[in-house]
Amino acid sequence: MVFSKIRDALSPRNEKYEVLYHKYSKVRLDNKNLREQHSEEMNNYKFDTKLGTARNMIDLYEKIEETKLRSYKVRAVDKEIQNLMVGINQIEKAMRKVMSDLDVEEVTAVEKFFDENLHEVASYVDANGMSVGLVLKTVRKGFRFDGRLIKKPRVVITK
Repeated sequence: MVFSKIRDALSPRNEKYEVLYHKYSKVRLDNKNLREQHSEEMNNYKFDTKLGTARNMIDLYEKIEETKLRSYKVRAVDKEIQNLMVGINQIEKAMRKVMSDLDVEEVTAVEKFFDENLHEVASYVDANGMSVGLVLKTVRKGFRFDGRLIKKPRVVITK
């Protein structure tokens, strides 16, 4: 008898049940929509935060490479300067590791054809029998973050 009253109260044919069921369904749908919206906003926020970090890492990496290139011009016998140059190499390796962890990769464009969406022209060189628009040299490296090109490589191409 008690079970039959409970079954009748919770029966899908009961009016109260239908009202509660529809309210619950609407709340669940609203929660799902809010979760999806929040998830999308969080993903965008995470990407923007990581993008800012990636750009700063790229700037720092370029400064280290520039310093490394300048240090090759120094012919030092002094142990302190040699230790400094070894330290610069270690920093560069650490930067490459961090950039790899952040999903930042270098883009090199040598021996490819020029594409204005992927490259930036630094200068032109006469073709001299080569194909026109061939990339000969990368003047400045480009970078991709999370599969997206964020800094175009600057290149020398044939004309």
